[in-house]
Amino acid sequence: MPVDAPANAPVAAPPIVPFEYASAQAPLIVVEGRLGEAAKKARIVIDTGATAPYAAFLSVSRGRALKLPLSDEKTPKGSTAIGDAAQTYREGELSDITIGPIKRKAARVAVMPMIDAMTQQVGKPVDAIIGYEFLRTYRFSIDYPARRIDFSAPAGPDAQALSFHLALKKPLVLVLAVVNGRGPFTFEIDTGATVTSLSPDVAERAGIVANGAGMLSGAGGSVAIRQGDARVSLGPVSYDLSHISISDHLSRISSAAGSQVDGIVGLDFLYRTRLTIDYPASKVWIEDASQPGVK
Repeated sequence: MPVDAPANAPVAAPPIVPFEYASAQAPLIVVEGRLGEAAKKARIVIDTGATAPYAAFLSVSRGRALKLPLSDEKTPKGSTAIGDAAQTYREGELSDITIGPIKRKAARVAVMPMIDAMTQQVGKPVDAIIGYEFLRTYRFSIDYPARRIDFSAPAGPDAQALSFHLALKKPLVLVLAVVNGRGPFTFEIDTGATVTSLSPDVAERAGIVANGAGMLSGAGGSVAIRQGDARVSLGPVSYDLSHISISDHLSRISSAAGSQVDGIVGLDFLYRTRLTIDYPASKVWIEDASQPGVK
């Protein structure tokens, strides 16, 4: 039976939930859940970068199907999403949200057209996104190679823990990282980011030479970027990354978050790891899970 959040309460069955990627072009983490007691199954994105104070963000189509009473349209004052376009939304309340063994009752939600647009982009349905507000009472691990999430993950050894802090205005998970042996710099761990991003200042201080250009898309639209290669280290794990994004959009994210954000750790770094985030203890463990013998 599902258990109520918030708590890492013991459950009868192992609270491990499989996930898939939304698509090859948009590899967001998607789990199966339910939105409402009598609702059909829903495809829900797990995104630690979703920081607004709602248990879930629903598509307009799913909100209509659930016949949710909604507020007038609202526009947030500041956003940590990539792109400059404001994301309008309407507030409502959902009877419950269930993912695996977790059940959140009387959940405040935001219904956003952006999620319907995401469905069009990835070619598969995305019904909702959950972020900090849903996850904040849990210690959970994302095993990327195994494609599963454990919502009662054990804590790792204290000696291997990385401390994190939340940004002042938006609860982004901020840790210290090293780039090309330089730093440390303050990076956000964002499970909804496809690629790792750096500010121009970090790129210059780390000696990164731009070798390409492109566009980076997010909830607020697209921004022009430069690209380069670098070795990024987060705790005990280091990877050589190609086509890292270099853009001054991080200055806008820092302003909205109320804290300095020098970079974002994305899927191009995380996909080989087991990432454990302990929100209550403000600790992170990261392991290279791509090697034989790592469990």
